Amino acid sequence: MNIAIFSIFPILIASIGLFFKRRQNKGVTVGGNISTPKALWLSYTVGSWFFLPILFLFWPIDQGVKYVIIFHLSSFWIRGVLELFMIYKWYNWSPIHGISHDLFHFFGVAILFKYFWPMEVNRPTLMTMIYIYSILISVGFETVFAIFFLKIRGKEKHKIYFADNSAQWKFVNYLTYFAVLICYGLLLFNAWFIRELAI
Repeated sequence: MNIAIFSIFPILIASIGLFFKRRQNKGVTVGGNISTPKALWLSYTVGSWFFLPILFLFWPIDQGVKYVIIFHLSSFWIRGVLELFMIYKWYNWSPIHGISHDLFHFFGVAILFKYFWPMEVNRPTLMTMIYIYSILISVGFETVFAIFFLKIRGKEKHKIYFADNSAQWKFVNYLTYFAVLICYGLLLFNAWFIRELAI
């Protein structure tokens, strides 16, 4: 398979994010309305944390770096399944859960990345390392967002999961646009790298 096909990934997840925003804002599911930057950010995190890393497991990358990816995937898939039940079935999700996992994950990835730092770096390994840096950056942003969410939403509104376009979320939305530019920019850089790798 020509791996250049994965260069469309940033456009794909942005499109999914905008589609989700339109559907969510119809009010047919729990969670409340969602702003454009938050829809783009949600789509980025789901796509780049849960699905994109699977690609790297099939590439000729350094084994130690592969262990970092396996830890990342295991950590987030366990969280993802639990969070879906907490949000849509038990209605007991709190930003505190997200903050706790974000901190665990950030330090877990950072420590493993340092421990398994490769002695020799080929091009697929280099691209994967760039991706791991994007994990650390995006999880850092997510931790900040969860702290703001806890402060603004509070602990009692168990069925409000998203920031909308109201005034109270204005700063958070601007900050999210900033995070979207950085993280989608890293995806675009990796997309270019993938195309170069496929040639």
